[in-house]
Amino acid sequence: MKHLHLNQLLPVFGGKVIHGNGSQVIKNAAKYGEHVITDHSLVFIVKKGKTLPLPTKVSSITVVTSTPRLLKHVSSDTTIVYVPDVKKAYYQFITFYRNLFTLPVIGVTGTSGKTTTKEMISWILSEKQKVVSTYLSHNGLRRNLDYLLEIDDTKDSAIFEMGVSGPNQLLYSARYFRPQIGIITTIGTDHIEGFKNQDLYVKEKIKMVQAVGPKGTLILNHDNPYCRRLNLESFKGKVIYYGMEKTADFYAHSVTFNLKKNGMDFVIVCKEGEYSAFVPGFGKHNVYNALAAIIACSLVGKSIPETITRLQTFSHVKSHLQFHKGIKGSLIIDDTWNTNLTSIEAALEVLKETAEGRKTIAIIGEIEELGDYSVSEHQKVGELVVKNKVDILIAIGKDAIPTCQKAAELGMNRANIHHLTSHTTLMELLNRIVDKNTSILLKTSMRRSFKNTLSQLIINGKESD
Repeated sequence: MKHLHLNQLLPVFGGKVIHGNGSQVIKNAAKYGEHVITDHSLVFIVKKGKTLPLPTKVSSITVVTSTPRLLKHVSSDTTIVYVPDVKKAYYQFITFYRNLFTLPVIGVTGTSGKTTTKEMISWILSEKQKVVSTYLSHNGLRRNLDYLLEIDDTKDSAIFEMGVSGPNQLLYSARYFRPQIGIITTIGTDHIEGFKNQDLYVKEKIKMVQAVGPKGTLILNHDNPYCRRLNLESFKGKVIYYGMEKTADFYAHSVTFNLKKNGMDFVIVCKEGEYSAFVPGFGKHNVYNALAAIIACSLVGKSIPETITRLQTFSHVKSHLQFHKGIKGSLIIDDTWNTNLTSIEAALEVLKETAEGRKTIAIIGEIEELGDYSVSEHQKVGELVVKNKVDILIAIGKDAIPTCQKAAELGMNRANIHHLTSHTTLMELLNRIVDKNTSILLKTSMRRSFKNTLSQLIINGKESD
């Protein structure tokens, strides 16, 4: 955090010092009960109605409250600031702090691909810049303040993943970060339990239009029907489409799996010209992620050739289609980071395209937080399994039963369809059917009873060549 003096902040939220003095140095900010309070923290007491003890192992904190009489353990070096409305004061501070900086800020959302796209952008820009970004996929709303405070005068750019699991969460994050560039990687079906229906989930994602503001820039996946159908008539900013269709502003063609280099070769076409490119990691979805990242980086000063060269050295986030040597000489594809229909489709494509004659086994976990859409979405998984000609399907969890039923209905041999609910039975089955000519996709979050499955399938945890 940029260090400030309390006297700079008092006019921002109309606070009155009633204990201590206004010369206090502010080196951190926190909501009481939500964030870590350190020395020289500005602490907002939003909770009301009960006595709250202040931390005793920190010094020189400044407390902003509307009920000072309820504070306990007030030390001599603690400053207390009274405000009538603490929540209002908190957001006034957020707005003030964000306004101190004019660096480019990129926001990334989407049903899948947002973490990888964000990591690609951060990797490309960090070659010559100091970059702030969300850590992996840790995009919970409580973390917004911590990420915002990482911005200071030494930072050149910021990239934030903006996930949603309920209404208005994207705009809540935008209130902190205020991105000028917004990316929607794709819109599918995920976290539906937090919404009443799919339409409301889609509407939440497209609030990125509001998040970037009327002068912002949107980077949209042209091949995704939801992104393509966005009504942008009233949007006055810039819109850049990417995809694999020639009607996109940036499009890729000649997309091929490069099995020797463990990635994807493709050619980018845009108004600047035509460029050959490579992205580490298998799957067309990685080409989409790369296109969005290249566009975003070009908007903040990187040339397209520079971004392409830097992208070649990108390392994927753990458990995003990582390849490992497995039991009995098998090949393990670890995609256990997260599970939704969009990412399952991408993972099954990778399983098929990299099999090279091996028997293919897809271990697919149930998709969580689907609500009333659970049966239909799991049936779609069964369709994808058959479409990608998977040899053996192992569905995990009670909600995955429709996946098995649909695969059988579409003609998959019932003897090759298994529904399991325990790690023990899974390992017993795999030990019977796996050999050195087997590729195994683990596409599940590996929660609860299956959390040890991955470690037992990988030999020494070493990636395969």
